[in-house]
Amino acid sequence: MENHQAEDGHIAILLEPGDLVLESIQETCDEYDIDSGVVVSAIGTVRNLNYHYVPTADLPKEEKWRNETFELLGAWEIGTIDGMIANGEPHLHLVAFNGEQTVAGHLEEGCEAHIVGEIVIRPIEGLELERRSDENEYNISQLKQRSDR
Repeated sequence: MENHQAEDGHIAILLEPGDLVLESIQETCDEYDIDSGVVVSAIGTVRNLNYHYVPTADLPKEEKWRNETFELLGAWEIGTIDGMIANGEPHLHLVAFNGEQTVAGHLEEGCEAHIVGEIVIRPIEGLELERRSDENEYNISQLKQRSDR
């Protein structure tokens, strides 16, 4: 993995075969001390695809973590990965295609770059975000401005 930062603060992550996608994004956030930001572009291929999605509209509070998790082998072309970084933690979604099917969902650890990966992060200075539930109807964490500072 290589990182390059532009004068305007954008950071380009260049993945090599075998680099882990989400883990490399997290490592870059740590290295550049990115508290809040956005992944504005991400393309490439992965050897395996790990993601999850919520398969139902019925989310009773006591069953809030019902996610369908997938580990799909083979080559997957990443159409896009995007999302927010809050409190230094990426929350990212993806769309990918393997030649027969297209899938979308929440990016999970373990996706290994196959040929190439190109990701751009834009840090957001002066904004401190976090995810918290605030006791909403489904007790699902939502993006909020941090109030502890």
